[in-house]
Amino acid sequence: MKGSISKLKLFKACHRAYYFKYVEDLEPVQKPEALETGTNYHELLEELYRISGVVIADWSKEEAMAIAYSKYIYPKFKVKAVEEWKSRSCGTHTIIGRVDGIAEDGSLVEHKTTSMDLDEFEYGLQWDEQMLVYMWLTGTTSIWYTMIRKPTIRQKKDESDEEFFQRMVEWYDEDTDRKIRVVKLERTIEQINDCVRELEWTMDDIEALGENDINHWSKNTCYCDHWGRRCEYSNICLNYDPNETYVEFVKGVRNGTKENS
Repeated sequence: MKGSISKLKLFKACHRAYYFKYVEDLEPVQKPEALETGTNYHELLEELYRISGVVIADWSKEEAMAIAYSKYIYPKFKVKAVEEWKSRSCGTHTIIGRVDGIAEDGSLVEHKTTSMDLDEFEYGLQWDEQMLVYMWLTGTTSIWYTMIRKPTIRQKKDESDEEFFQRMVEWYDEDTDRKIRVVKLERTIEQINDCVRELEWTMDDIEALGENDINHWSKNTCYCDHWGRRCEYSNICLNYDPNETYVEFVKGVRNGTKENS
């Protein structure tokens, strides 16, 4: 089978959620705001590295974040490639991934957004499986993580979008290291290979389940409120009928996509 790290992590987190997303191919119509923010921010950083600037279009928080990145992180190291798909055989399987960038020194570059305290968030990255898989895919043992907190200030009454945007930009100029930073992490070949070996076993488990009915895909209730938000499949988890149409989901959006081709 072919699997991305996000796909395999979801299976490890909750088999039932994996079933809805990758077997039944259901995608929520409404994306969580955190995912929208991350996607928009990544697109702006890709644009920054392609044209050496941030284009301001709608005074959004993501644009304020990208400006902070361009001011405090962009000058610190050079990136020679952005948003690249990588793939590599793993036993009888293939693992794929899309890396945010590759630095001039050969290290990976990954951009992260968060609402958490950056010290706590940085600590959590120490066990990030994605980092190890992307190292394996690109043949490196080091990674630059860029981290940025989302603005916590709110728009004032009678404050224009442009004025609020300027305040968000200036928000990063105070106590900057608590809001945006870059760190470099190193891992050993053994650590990387151990992670990939576990993911190979995970893919074996997925293949063994095949496309059996929903009762073969167990629930993990610890995943129901992961990252402080309700699972996107919670409304149908206990009473799903494959013959019904659910207006809050779109079916079939991943068929033929790169991740599942």
